[in-house]
Amino acid sequence: LEDAIDDCNVECTFDCNEDAVHAWDEAVAFYTGSEEGSDGSGDGALLYSLADKRCANFKTCGPEGDSVSGTSNINIKIFSEFAAGQMNLNLGNCDAARVNKDRISELMGVPLVQGVYRYAHKIDNLGDSSEKSKAEGAVFAAAILPRLHACSPGAAATVYENMKVGATSTSLPAVKSAFEANYACMGIFCDAVGELYNTDTGSYYANVPACNDAIFSEPNFLAGYMPDTDVLDHSAIDGDQLAIESALSTGDFGLAKSIYEDGGYSKSYAQITVSPALSKGLPKGTPITGLSGNNRAVFGTALES
Repeated sequence: LEDAIDDCNVECTFDCNEDAVHAWDEAVAFYTGSEEGSDGSGDGALLYSLADKRCANFKTCGPEGDSVSGTSNINIKIFSEFAAGQMNLNLGNCDAARVNKDRISELMGVPLVQGVYRYAHKIDNLGDSSEKSKAEGAVFAAAILPRLHACSPGAAATVYENMKVGATSTSLPAVKSAFEANYACMGIFCDAVGELYNTDTGSYYANVPACNDAIFSEPNFLAGYMPDTDVLDHSAIDGDQLAIESALSTGDFGLAKSIYEDGGYSKSYAQITVSPALSKGLPKGTPITGLSGNNRAVFGTALES
């Protein structure tokens, strides 16, 4: 896909970006393979097939993403982007083709996240300690961790410690919340990933914490703008402003000054007591992860050495 963008000629009017379109078509071939057949109903061994397998585990198959059979909704969306990208390349709309490429890359991550959840669930909730399940979980995690790390090194560290080869324990809630807190950054959302579904009972697994876009995705948007980096804490400065105004209205100048200098809603921090004490100090900026009282992953960095 990147090769196609590199080869794209903006001066092309129609059907003159042959090299770019060929590179794009190659990407589709590498994603799909030959065993899927002309209509995608076959049984291949590449990413197209993986997406179809995982959608059955999360009830995200079909045009509406609400079925346990048929073509993965992710594949439907990806092939819509493939078609649009091919058209844009033929027309020399190189910038538009890059948008298609970026969206395809985001969507391709969904089956990998689903794979991590599936095997974390097997290990944590179903007591599956087999080498196969642990290995598959580790491989799925390794495939998606670079993208998660680009959004949050702390979240990536949480997933790695829970899913790595030789992990002493695996917590599905910790893994799930680590990803969900970064869905917006990764370009995916709860409805795309779905929830683990038990096809034998025809219901979702009760012991899997539900995803909530309102909690994890929407706060990252700023008046419709989605930052590429985490500035949620910075945006909370208006909470400081309102708190200062409230303090001043009651004549509490000391509180107003404290909020101004140290922050109130912004510059959020937590004080923790480590027991027993650490054997050595931690430098400022060290990533720190843990679980909140409701078993959600919390990420931060040491403010002082």
